[in-house]
Amino acid sequence: MKFVKVNRVVLTALRAMGYNVLISPVEVQDPQNITWKAMWVENVDTWIRNLYCGQGSTARPNILDIDYVLANVPECYLSGSVFIESDKVY
Repeated sequence: MKFVKVNRVVLTALRAMGYNVLISPVEVQDPQNITWKAMWVENVDTWIRNLYCGQGSTARPNILDIDYVLANVPECYLSGSVFIESDKVY
């Protein structure tokens, strides 16, 4: 288990391991040092919609959709670190 810098290689490896989103706490002090946690949700769009349209807490995590980022976001715009449980991702 370790933290690794978020980049396209890491996101591709996480996707291959079955993860499809990264989340981070609501309050981010430094966007360049944001800490992400990888997780899997059944349907990313529905999950995000439910977070923002559902009732309950107004505190919502920051969300990074791995497939969207890999398709649309250049490497230079990725920041932070992700906690991973596998030593196979660098």
